[in-house]
Amino acid sequence: MTTRLRKRAVTAFTVLLLAGLLSAHGAATIQNVEIRHTGMGKSDPEFVVAHTRVRAGQELNTQAVSRDVKLLLATGQFSKVDAEVEEIDGGVNLVYAVQAKMRLVEDPIVQGVDEFRESKVLKWMGLYEGALVDDQAVGVAVRKVLSEYREESFADATCTWSFEPTDPDLGLVRLTVVFDEGIVRYIGDIQVHGNDSISTGDLRKSLKRPSPLNPIRWIWRKRYEGYELGEIEANVRRQYMDRGFLDVAVSASVVDRQDKASDVADVRVVEGQQYFLNKVTLEGITIFPEAELQRLVPLRGGHVASSAMINATARRLQAYYGDRGYLHAGVRPLLTPNAEQGTVDVLFVIQEGELVRIRNIVIRGNTRTRDKVIRRELLVYPGEVYNQTRVKRSERRINNLGFFETARAIPQETGDPDERDLVFEVAEKRTGQFMLGAGFSSVDKLIGFVELSQGNFDIKGWPNFTGGGQKLRMRAQFGSRREDYELSITEPWFLDRRLSLGFDIYRRDRDYTDYDVERTGASISLGKALPGANRISLRYRLEESIISDVTDTNTYFHLDSYDFDTETGEEYLFESEQDRVKSELRVTLQHDTRNNPFIPSRGNKLSLFYAVSGGPMGFDTDLYDVGLKTTSYLPLWFGHVLNFRTRFEFVEAFGDTDVVPLSDRLFLGGGRTLRGFNYRDVGPKVIRAIEGADLTDDDVTNTHFDRSYGGQSLFMANLEYTIPIVSGIRFGMFYDTGNVWTDPYSVDFNDLASSYGMGIRLDMPGFPIRIDRAWAIEKDDDFTQEDNWVIWIGYDY
Repeated sequence: MTTRLRKRAVTAFTVLLLAGLLSAHGAATIQNVEIRHTGMGKSDPEFVVAHTRVRAGQELNTQAVSRDVKLLLATGQFSKVDAEVEEIDGGVNLVYAVQAKMRLVEDPIVQGVDEFRESKVLKWMGLYEGALVDDQAVGVAVRKVLSEYREESFADATCTWSFEPTDPDLGLVRLTVVFDEGIVRYIGDIQVHGNDSISTGDLRKSLKRPSPLNPIRWIWRKRYEGYELGEIEANVRRQYMDRGFLDVAVSASVVDRQDKASDVADVRVVEGQQYFLNKVTLEGITIFPEAELQRLVPLRGGHVASSAMINATARRLQAYYGDRGYLHAGVRPLLTPNAEQGTVDVLFVIQEGELVRIRNIVIRGNTRTRDKVIRRELLVYPGEVYNQTRVKRSERRINNLGFFETARAIPQETGDPDERDLVFEVAEKRTGQFMLGAGFSSVDKLIGFVELSQGNFDIKGWPNFTGGGQKLRMRAQFGSRREDYELSITEPWFLDRRLSLGFDIYRRDRDYTDYDVERTGASISLGKALPGANRISLRYRLEESIISDVTDTNTYFHLDSYDFDTETGEEYLFESEQDRVKSELRVTLQHDTRNNPFIPSRGNKLSLFYAVSGGPMGFDTDLYDVGLKTTSYLPLWFGHVLNFRTRFEFVEAFGDTDVVPLSDRLFLGGGRTLRGFNYRDVGPKVIRAIEGADLTDDDVTNTHFDRSYGGQSLFMANLEYTIPIVSGIRFGMFYDTGNVWTDPYSVDFNDLASSYGMGIRLDMPGFPIRIDRAWAIEKDDDFTQEDNWVIWIGYDY
């Protein structure tokens, strides 16, 4: 019996005993309160008195005595507590009979353990010298160890224990725990018999078998636990009933193979007859037109009598009533089978209930989060007819905030049968996060980061600054080639409307081979959700770009205009790049139907933007920038996902800016763009002859030196196929293609670089890692360098 059940049993016994006494003799006065010890050892009487409230001279009260019994058991000092009443002249004596727990005189003696170290077994048990014990406490501790044995396939492991008194007066004992490990036995395979209508392959998910295409299955076979057999029975039965086999019988048992460690589970199926629908009727409709509800019933005569479809139809009919205020409406499908004809009649019996309105909406449990942060997510209001679908959607929206462990909507009775108070009960959870980490990237080399975020920030909420529903993020990332610092805050309900207002301040220092770029800026953005998973945002950004440490002061020539014979062309100097201040206004339209923002498996994301810098925005840089990004995720089979991405972007100078600055030009190559090529090495380049080289050499890469220059038009496409291996690890294969061109709005699909490869995705929360091996298929020019290994930290863009 568990501690909770024991408490309830003792309390119930006490209440019944005292209630009987009071009913026989009326109110009785307590003359004395005594403490009686049973078993070994004694507890301090003052300790018992300190944890009880009933005193001599008070009238006997069953609830007060029951409360005292609960308080004593809650101390954890006693194995058993009883309350006894003795009649005497002038009243009663109240006796608390307590049995103190025993105390270990030394660590438990563990015997029979070979699979694990004794120290590990003691750690799992959690019982050491001085611990208070009884049979129930030891039983709980032992079950933890047996659970570890089950994990290692010692399915028959058992345990016994005994107490040896060393000082009965003080309740001191020695505990000996003896394990019988048994032998390694596990269920290594499942065989199905009698499944004539559904193949074993089609039953794979019901049998909890891993995908045959999962590479991990080639080196590891699933082991089944005994408790899984009941779940497998239910899964197989459900799959048959969903195909109309309403009389199916499924049983699973273990075939004990004495000569082998692995047993086999036999799943035997008696399919019975497959039923088809005959008549489908509704009963009990008085409020709404029957024809209106008939439209909600997709079942027709001749269709397979699918249990899933029948139950789904019942839920749809019930939701119809629930959305119109009939909170207690119920729909029950009654099936009348005809075995001779193989048909079944379905009658949906509807109980309409009464119309209910919402009187008040109450928020409970929000100890930190403001009421208004929750209420603004609600889709229902006081005075409205109770709408079940909107209540559920409101509940889901509160859960999606990420502020609460749970959020439940509970209709509560009022004095009026036609009204309910709608209570949203929430349980707060930690919303702040501190992360510290380090890693390696093939582009950034050694990197480290520290991040502090608060998902439920309140800029006015001194001193805790939580509960306002704002988003705060502070991040620093540093490495051998980069330093990034960022502070951002977002108010998702600006002016109490569904407008998001965001502020960002940042500084990003990037160390390239021949120069460094330092960007310091700030931005303010305003966004609004639109119907159909769409969103529009407007952002203004002011940024200063400083190019420094230009180590290469040579004169270069643009590769696309260079004459190798005369060594002439359009000249370019890296040191000619100037520091600039960019004032940009950007509008972005986004459509996002992905099922997960970090590791999606289905859905689409489309982002279209247009930006203007300078001109009416002022400052040094006059540019137009327009781009389109698309991403599609297509789920296939066994968790496999096909992902296709495209990106177009064009940038053009205007006004007083003659040439697009180096810091604003477009580049491709590297981990997040075209794998298999050096970082930012695909696209236009500048070139110079190597001093002293033999210019008659046909291999121009040996006689000339190049640098990436960037372009004004970009196209890129990625095709990736991922296969789940185990939880948090995926295998991927990919094909990348794209290029960058010098002139704006100029894309040549006959001039593309491309690569293919494979890799591993380690989906660690907050710190995902991608490791890819890529091979170049086609280069955009002879000077583009390959980089076969890509290691990248971060989620897909």
